[in-house]
Amino acid sequence: MKIAITGGIGSGKSYVCKRLEARGIQVYDCDREAKRLMRESMEIRQGLQSLVGEEVYQGTELNKPLLATFLLQSEENKQAVNAVVHPAVARDFEQSGKDWLESAILFDSGFYRRTHFDWIICVTAPLETRIQRVMDRDGISRELTLEWINKQMLQEEVVQRSDAQIINDGRADIDKQLDQIIQLIKNNKQSRKMEQTILSIAGKPGLYKLVSRGKMNLIVEALDETHKRMPAFATDRITSLADIAMFTDSEDVPLMTILASIRDKEEKKEISFAFKKASSKELRAYFAEILPDFDRDRVHDSDIRKLLTWYNILVKNGITDFEEEMKPTEGDNIDDRKSE
Repeated sequence: MKIAITGGIGSGKSYVCKRLEARGIQVYDCDREAKRLMRESMEIRQGLQSLVGEEVYQGTELNKPLLATFLLQSEENKQAVNAVVHPAVARDFEQSGKDWLESAILFDSGFYRRTHFDWIICVTAPLETRIQRVMDRDGISRELTLEWINKQMLQEEVVQRSDAQIINDGRADIDKQLDQIIQLIKNNKQSRKMEQTILSIAGKPGLYKLVSRGKMNLIVEALDETHKRMPAFATDRITSLADIAMFTDSEDVPLMTILASIRDKEEKKEISFAFKKASSKELRAYFAEILPDFDRDRVHDSDIRKLLTWYNILVKNGITDFEEEMKPTEGDNIDDRKSE
């Protein structure tokens, strides 16, 4: 299970990471390791030289002032550098053997899309506390400190996009908060070992995995190349795939059972024919092999194409044990929790 620690400048996330390390939990420092890789990685060196010019390296040393100038010229330049450095950092983290990672700009930079995180924890502090910490640490003015803070994602948005929050205001007990979150992660790891809630959201393409539950919303993660996390609300009309069934000439058949039949036919691989361009006759002939008695009047071509698209998404994400991994867990529906 992979866990990320994030938080804006002056939030005190480095202190939280030290408390984790005191427990024997090693934390991968994105900033430090990115600097190391920019010195050592030939792949990054070549990528930066193609972007900035040969002079971005002076011998084996990175020309930091030149790179900084390039970064400040435009948002496009910053994203181009990120596209060179971040994939290498993500691979290095995955090969490090560490489960915890610290990144100040996890969301700002899009790094959270580079590798999968089961939990994202944000460290927060009041604005004035953050300002004073940065001023004391770096010996800079209040105005420059605020400028730095304002260039980062709003703390409130980071909280909304994370799974848990640690308040580091100088008064709250950090270790107690860590105890609670680590226990939650352990419990969550056990309950999610063979259980995932896969969701469909009306009006949004693709599928989503339930990450965590709040009082009035869910945090979901897109099952696509972005793995973007977002809040989902009751008004979004969320449906668990475990609650969907298809019409037959007799009893309705659960979607999980149909997906399992497709899996067995396709040997856990993606659909073997171009169903998106197939004729109605071809589509229905294929589906008849999966569900021979499907209701020809009430099951439409669009329903079959959607089902096959969902199957491919699940297979791409390594989800093939449908009967176990997709079974519903308590509280899938936001409406169920309105009375809590």
